[in-house]
Amino acid sequence: MLIAIQGVRASFHDVAARQVFGGETVEPVECSTFRFLCEALKNKKADFAIMAIENSIAGSILPNYGLLQSYGFKILGETFLRIEMNLMAMPGQNTSQIKFVQSHPMAILQCQEYLATLPDIQIIEASDTAESALEIAKHKRPGHAAIASRLAADTYGLEILKTNIETDRSNYTRFLTLCRSEDYKTPTQANKASLRFETSHAPGSLAKVLTLFSEHELNMTKIQSIPILGKPYQYGFHVDLEWDKPNLYKDAMNRLAQETINLNHFGEYPRAQRPGI
Repeated sequence: MLIAIQGVRASFHDVAARQVFGGETVEPVECSTFRFLCEALKNKKADFAIMAIENSIAGSILPNYGLLQSYGFKILGETFLRIEMNLMAMPGQNTSQIKFVQSHPMAILQCQEYLATLPDIQIIEASDTAESALEIAKHKRPGHAAIASRLAADTYGLEILKTNIETDRSNYTRFLTLCRSEDYKTPTQANKASLRFETSHAPGSLAKVLTLFSEHELNMTKIQSIPILGKPYQYGFHVDLEWDKPNLYKDAMNRLAQETINLNHFGEYPRAQRPGI
C-alpha cells in the first residue's frame, strides 16, 4: 500500500502511517512539502495520504486547511500521535562529544530546555527530523546529532543518546487519512465530520450556526477561521463535529445548508480517542 507522507522514511508522518495502517504493508511515498503530498495523491502516485493538521502545542497548520479545500480530498479517519523526541548520533559517541544538533525548527523549539543543558553546541535547522538523521548516517558525521523519532534511529543505524527530550510530554499531533473524492465511501461507525462554510456579514450569523449545533447535540471539537482568497479580511470557518445521534446530525446538516454559504463536507469518519479525554 502506497501512502504519501510529508518528509522521508521514519519521519513522524511515517510513524503515523504505520499506526493507521498497522495491519498492512506500508510503502511511504516521500514528499518534501505538503503540496507535493497532495500532488502525489491527486496523480495516483499514492493510494492514500497522511497529513498533519494540528499539534497540541503549536496549534493548527493553517496552510493544510487551504490544501484540503483546493484539492477536494476526503477524510477517511484521524489519529493522534504522541511526539517523542530523541537525541541520536553515530554509534559510540556520548553527549559530551556532540557539537552540532540538527532537526526541524519545531522539534528544536520543543526541546529547548534539554538543549540548554548541552554546553557549546550549535543548532542547525533542517527541513525534516528524519532527514536530519539520514544525513548524519549517510555522511557518517561524528560530533553531529539529530532530534528525531526512535524509528529514525532504527532505520538509519544511529544510536539514541537521550530519549524523550521534549520539554512538554503532552505533545500530540493529529493526523488525517486522506483519499481522492472518487474513492471515498463513508466509513462504518462514522461519528465525526469536518466541514467548511461561510456566513453572511450580518449580526449573529455565526451565533445562529453555533446554536444549531447545540440544539442538535453536536459537539464542536474544533473551529478555525480561514482567510478567503481574493476577499481581504473575510473568513470561512472550518469546524469538526462529533455526534452520538446520527438522525440529529443529518437534520442539522440539512438546516446548515440553509444558514451558510459555500458549505463543503470534507468527510465523515470514526472519531479517535483524544489524548487526555
